[in-house]
This record gives sequence, structure tokens and C-alpha cells, in this order.
Amino acid sequence: MSAKEYTAKNIQVLEGLEPVRRRPAMYIGGTDARGYHHLLWEIVDNSVDEAINGHANRVDVTLHADGRTVTVADNGRGIPVDEIAKYKKSALEVILTTLHAGGKFGDGSYIHSGGLHGVGSSVVNALAVELTAVVRRDGAEWRQTFGRGLATSKLKQVRQVRGSGTTITFSPDPEIFGDIMTFDAGVIRERLEGKSYLHRGLTVTFRDETQSPVALEEFQHDGGIAEYLQKLVAERGKPIVPVGVPGFYLARDNGTRCEIALVWTEATDEHVRSYVNGIPTGSGGTHESGHVAGVVKAVRNYIATHELAPKGVTLAAEDIREGLCAIISLYLME
Repeated sequence: MSAKEYTAKNIQVLEGLEPVRRRPAMYIGGTDARGYHHLLWEIVDNSVDEAINGHANRVDVTLHADGRTVTVADNGRGIPVDEIAKYKKSALEVILTTLHAGGKFGDGSYIHSGGLHGVGSSVVNALAVELTAVVRRDGAEWRQTFGRGLATSKLKQVRQVRGSGTTITFSPDPEIFGDIMTFDAGVIRERLEGKSYLHRGLTVTFRDETQSPVALEEFQHDGGIAEYLQKLVAERGKPIVPVGVPGFYLARDNGTRCEIALVWTEATDEHVRSYVNGIPTGSGGTHESGHVAGVVKAVRNYIATHELAPKGVTLAAEDIREGLCAIISLYLME
């Protein structure tokens, strides 16, 4: 097409959640197994956000027998169901059908949150063939169904109930992901167990209906990331050095909440896992690089203060970091 043929007629405006279905990789990284599971993490993290902010203490995840349908339930406040006047729709429907709609943009509803862009739930809806939302709040249970980015039913009050919370059940769309892909129970289990270490006081259950008999596991680790570090070291199979030292643990909450657990092992490599608001930061960041630099500085200062450095030996940062195994968990407001 020549430049002369490029006119306003060539400009497309994608409405609603159509951009997500057209370019899913922009939102979930791809349509492979990683993107498939990313849909589940978005819903799980929404429930965990309720726990981080003190409104929930339980998240239940069920992988149904078909391997393609999952349910995530929490005992949080429940997604609001009252109407947003501007859209003449319930808050629940707006959240699930509109990009960048949510309660995590700084109005005080959430102090810490893993989702700060308002696309998580709506992207899941856009890429799900079916999604059912059940909300319990204000003494009533509400239900609405969705699929491929649209509401497929009206919001209905089902019954009177006690308690509160949100339950989301969905199946990824085979038009996007193909007919063969299913959820991996092992991947889900590992992720959920990690959540229970990162958030003390949170109980996470995983029900796997793809097995016979059905498998049900409950995760709760009040030892937090210090206990998580012990598990990580055991899995890596390298002894701690020096022998008998359990490791170092630090927790601070002076405006920025931070937890760090670290230990040295006989491994020849360095292994650091970092999280921000409970979300894995696999690509690192200033929190991770700053931590590692701080550890190197602290060790060097200790060696210099106690005159432990052998003459003629220059201690490189790589020497100090060798065998280091650490977990960093940071909570940010923005």
C-alpha cells in the first residue's frame, strides 16, 4: 500500500474488549501454557489482594474434572454490585467488561495490591469462553454470567446469605488457546503454596478434580518467607554454610513494608526470588539489585571491620554472592 492510499479509512478503532481478543499476547504474554495459566493467576491475585488488605483470610481454588475449568473463591468483601451511574451498569459488569476499570487506582480501597492497572478480570473475561461471577455481600448472593468479553446474562440476586466474598469460575476460550491445552495441576499447586508462604495468616486450598479420588490440599505457613527459604534450600539440595546457621531474616514496616530472608549454601550459583505485593518479579528490579548490593556491602564492611581479609586477596562481589539463596518480599502502595 502506497502512502497516498493510507487515509482515515484505514484507521481501526477496536471497541470494548476486542483488542484483547485480537492481540492477547499484549495482555498475558502469549497463548501458550504460560499465558493460559496467567488467566488463573489474575483471578487468584485479586482474591489474595483482599487478604493483603485485611479483608479475607481464605482462598479456595478448584481445578474441575475437564482440566479446563477453574473456580477461585475468597471470603473477602465481594465485588460491588451497585450501579455505576455513568455506565448504567453494575460495578461487577463494568469491572469484567471494561479495560482499566477497578478499585486499585488509589482511592483507598486497597493499600497494597498486585493488580494496579484494572485489566486483570476483564482480560480473563475477554479470553474465556464462559465466566460466572458469584458475589456475596450485604446479606445477599448475586450471580452474573459472561463470555468472550461480554455479559451473557443480567445481574440477578439469587438468595439471602451470610458472609461475603467472590467466586469466579471460568474456562479459557479454545478459539484463542486451541482445543488441546489444559491446566497443569502441579504448576497451580506450586503457585498456591508459594502464596501461603508470602502472606502469613492466609489459608489457601487446592482441590484437584482431575484426579481419582479427588485430591484436596490446604496450605498455611505462619513462618512466612523464613519458612519458605528453608523449603527452597531443601529443594535445591545444597547444605547451608556455615553448618548450624539457620539464616538471616529481616522485617520492616516504616512506610514501605519489606521482608527479607537469606542464607548461604554450598551451591556455586546465586538464587534470589523476589516479589512485590505478592507478585513474582522474575525480571528483578531495583528492589532485587539494591538488596544484592546491600548484602555485598555489608559483608565487605564486616570483613574490613574485623580485619578478616587475607593479605593480597581482593574479594569480588561474585565471591560474596556465590551460594547466596534469598527471598525478598516488598509491598508498595503505587
